[in-house]
Amino acid sequence: MAESEPVAEQLSSPGGSPLTSLTWSDARARIAGGDDYLVATSGPNGRVHVVPVLAVWLDGTLCFNTHRAARKARYLAHNDSCAVTVPAQDVDLVIEGTAHVIRDSDRLQQVADLFPTKYPWWHPFVQDGKFYAPDDTALADPRHVFAVEPTVVFAFGKEKGFTATRWRF
Repeated sequence: MAESEPVAEQLSSPGGSPLTSLTWSDARARIAGGDDYLVATSGPNGRVHVVPVLAVWLDGTLCFNTHRAARKARYLAHNDSCAVTVPAQDVDLVIEGTAHVIRDSDRLQQVADLFPTKYPWWHPFVQDGKFYAPDDTALADPRHVFAVEPTVVFAFGKEKGFTATRWRF
């Protein structure tokens, strides 16, 4: 999947100035290199659920995994729209997009291979086209891997008030 280049739009909050120094390349690198990710989903009753996840960037999507019965998986089955925040000391990033389950074995393997490069203590694996946590040697609990495809990304700078840039895809 080829990664599309989004169009940047400078935004500013009252009293702030546009965050013009952050390019999409910079934002993408910060997303890929983030340590903390919070995924926000909403369920059939409109209830919002926010939870931390481990994530990797692959071909223009942010990928995370979860138990198939987890609330975020159930909510995404109902409504594939979600938001992912990537907090940092100087700039917070917010990804709004749609999440879909990765079912392709080769793509699942790419995701599995990326996790230990970022999180050396976590080595998931793919077997028979399913994604497993490292400790699931009985192959009893395959996990869903979601790829969040951004529709819009915001960068909120913190140095001079909340200044912002928006990239649309």
